[in-house]
Amino acid sequence: MSITREPRVAVVGATGAVGNQLIELIAARGFQLSELKLFTTEAGAMQTVDAGGEERLVDALENPSELRDFDIAFLALPAPRAAEIIAAQPGPILIDLSAANRPPTDVPMVAPGLTSRESFAQLRKSKVFAIPHPAAHVLATCLTALGTRAGFVAATAMLGASAGGMEMLTATVDQTTDLLSARLELDDDEVQRGFNAFMREHERSVAAAVAAQVVMLLGKAPTLSVQAAAIPVLHGSALTVDIQRPRDRSGDGEDPVEQLRVAPGILIAEEGDPLGVIDAVGQEAIVVSVEARADSVSLWCVFDNTRLAALGALWIAEMLALSSPALA
Repeated sequence: MSITREPRVAVVGATGAVGNQLIELIAARGFQLSELKLFTTEAGAMQTVDAGGEERLVDALENPSELRDFDIAFLALPAPRAAEIIAAQPGPILIDLSAANRPPTDVPMVAPGLTSRESFAQLRKSKVFAIPHPAAHVLATCLTALGTRAGFVAATAMLGASAGGMEMLTATVDQTTDLLSARLELDDDEVQRGFNAFMREHERSVAAAVAAQVVMLLGKAPTLSVQAAAIPVLHGSALTVDIQRPRDRSGDGEDPVEQLRVAPGILIAEEGDPLGVIDAVGQEAIVVSVEARADSVSLWCVFDNTRLAALGALWIAEMLALSSPALA
């Protein structure tokens, strides 16, 4: 679809963690649109959300065909629901945020700072775009800043509850409250999320998706070992990165701190200051602490995963608007 005016925009999943961030950023970044419609896929839901200081009604999306009059639709939904809308091809350009939890497919996966304007221009006729997992975005951004395209890199993503959406946030809060009241009772297949860190099949699949997405984003990537674990944090996530330096370059080359300092989207933490996940909540930048040694570089990265996902999705919409002659 060629957009020839200020686009009509739909946010599907407006009551979710990322959907809320999207609505806030659309107003904060002054994205020009002619209409903004908010949807949830929860049947019969009647809710309101704050959109640029205005309380807006969120309608239940009964059928994907209800999106046919829009130019762009953000799908801030679980993967099965997003897949139903994509399969229906309702009309607008679809920006799929659920793709973050799976390996790349034939749907273009793009991200700010990693996808050039020239590359994006070649994809402008696509009907569906996907964003990478925030951890993949962070890892690829750091490796790009350091110019790391070979060697070995080990990374561990520590995912807060917000990485699992509003349902995971609610479950973590409820469990923590029950634990503090000494009345937590879990079903046989339920995992304790409050005061616990764990790695299960879901986290292992996320780790595999992150590794595959980094390779896709970089084109040429080092050998990667990626793990993921859930941590008892409500908002925000963290990533450790250990990069081996080739022996024949030990002690030579650029200062990794300065390489990261000048990279877009990265904020270097001041030496000696404590850096926790909470310090990144509300930030648009990836906050990084660096430890450089003769043969390796270690990074501690904290980031607001929901905000980073929303920023990536909105960047796609901004690029689509710029690629339309009437909106440039």
